[in-house]
Amino acid sequence: MTIDTVLSGVPDVVLDPPHGVEICPDCGLVQHLPPIENRSRLLCPRCGHIMERTAGRSLNAALAITLSALFLLIPANFLPLLKVNIFGVHHQSVLASGIWGVAEQGWPLVALILGAELLALPLLRFTTLGIVLLELYVGRNPYWLGKMFRWSEQIDQWAMLDVFLIGFGIGYERVAPFLPIEVGIGGWCVIVLAFLTMVTRATLERREIWRRIGPTYESIFPEIEHIGCAFCGLPAPTHHEGKDCLRCGTKVWRYQPNATMRTLALTLAGFFCYPFAYIYPMEYNYQLGRLQGYTIMTGVMKLVDAHFLLFAIIIFCASIVIPFLKLFMLSWFFISIHHRSTKLLRLKTHAYRIIKAIGRWSHVDVFTVTVFLPLMHLSGLLAVYVGYALPAFLAVVILTMIATDVFDPRVLWAEYERIHHA
Repeated sequence: MTIDTVLSGVPDVVLDPPHGVEICPDCGLVQHLPPIENRSRLLCPRCGHIMERTAGRSLNAALAITLSALFLLIPANFLPLLKVNIFGVHHQSVLASGIWGVAEQGWPLVALILGAELLALPLLRFTTLGIVLLELYVGRNPYWLGKMFRWSEQIDQWAMLDVFLIGFGIGYERVAPFLPIEVGIGGWCVIVLAFLTMVTRATLERREIWRRIGPTYESIFPEIEHIGCAFCGLPAPTHHEGKDCLRCGTKVWRYQPNATMRTLALTLAGFFCYPFAYIYPMEYNYQLGRLQGYTIMTGVMKLVDAHFLLFAIIIFCASIVIPFLKLFMLSWFFISIHHRSTKLLRLKTHAYRIIKAIGRWSHVDVFTVTVFLPLMHLSGLLAVYVGYALPAFLAVVILTMIATDVFDPRVLWAEYERIHHA
């Protein structure tokens, strides 16, 4: 089957590491990665997927940042996030306070999701990634390492501390003009953690990690047809379809079974929840006997009136534009596949990568509510309540994220492959 198999073990990300045969996870093209030389990245020649990049990448730096993040998780979770003084009454919150407040108001499932995204999954992400990088650093390569790195990568987009940072900033600015508010030690730890999350993601070269975990095929017999692992890109002969990938442990398929229909079902569910997310209030503010609800759009206008134009633009894009864009794009993909279209395939694949990258940022408005919900509370005088739109909006975000995960972009290229290999 293969002519040569190599487990590379270079000390860190280098300009021209050993390459090999890889399969693009977005379009399924089998390709031999050429030397990077003076270029900072390698692109799939067919769909433009970034196969590898070296600029600013360092596994040793990623390990150091990951261990630092694990250390900061303790104070970030348990020390005060924000402190506020309301008419001489002192309130302070920790990271879990807003989540607990949502649960107390009768939304336990929403609280469970937020708790996973802000508390459990960041811990799992940094723990699994730290174990993988430590094992590679000391030169060990246990059989389970590929699966653990896959789990770490799958968890990454659901660990939301970097997204929470934006909601934290907006929530702070909404409270600061009216009440004396102070960022606590836990809040500063969360801010640093959010930046470390983004830096860790930027310093990782995943192709180098997969190369170290192995196996890596330097060449394959051209007369044998190969398909690729949709997660790590390892080529496998077609008779291996349905079996576990030798590198990351996921099932290898030419196209994920029933992926398109599952994506359609999730997209239709997202469309069903979409109007409820914008008709009903996202939150209710109670002040001196007066209860006033704010929809997502009225919340945006409130930020504009308060001259927070940048935050208004962020909320408008994250809460209105991005969810609609994801639903529209997923529908476009389904129609394209149904009609076996071979037009604009590169554009569609680019669009898929964009909505997969930006979809998680729609959580910003939800996190904004959870930030100031535990602070704005004075019995009988002041309170914030979760509106019916928040669970509906969160459902749209979660459903579209899962739909994007389930979707197999290689199906877009299925008719193109059939025509050119007939």
